[in-house]
Amino acid sequence: MKSMNVALNKLIPIAEELLDLDVPYNGIVSAGFPSEAFNYTEEGIDFNKLLVKRRETTFCLIAGGDCLSGDGITEGDLLVIDKLEEPHDNSILVFSIDGEFTLKRLKYGVGFVELIPSNPKYESIILREGEELRRWGVLKYVIKKF
Repeated sequence: MKSMNVALNKLIPIAEELLDLDVPYNGIVSAGFPSEAFNYTEEGIDFNKLLVKRRETTFCLIAGGDCLSGDGITEGDLLVIDKLEEPHDNSILVFSIDGEFTLKRLKYGVGFVELIPSNPKYESIILREGEELRRWGVLKYVIKKF
């Protein structure tokens, strides 16, 4: 959990002013058989509007570690987190457990909450009623660099 704690000291805030910027959107590209997807252009995409629902409660972190590698989240990925978003069962969240921060998938149980990694080399964290767990924010997007 130590790498997440270091990352939280380096929060990347959303800019004070979000400018409109439309990037051309050409539709869907087939990841299997070739298609004629690039024969037309649709309305552009504004990444600010797509990624940021609430500027005041949205921030970014850089992923550290590999506990969610089974979900495709790897070290160095840019994580877009919303502190106000309501989590649901199976959401991926940033949690604080006794002052330590971690990124895990949420699973509700009867009388307990389970924080699940997607990398089999890590074990789930099971918290029972009375143990301190603080939800810090819900993962909304992962941005990867290839």
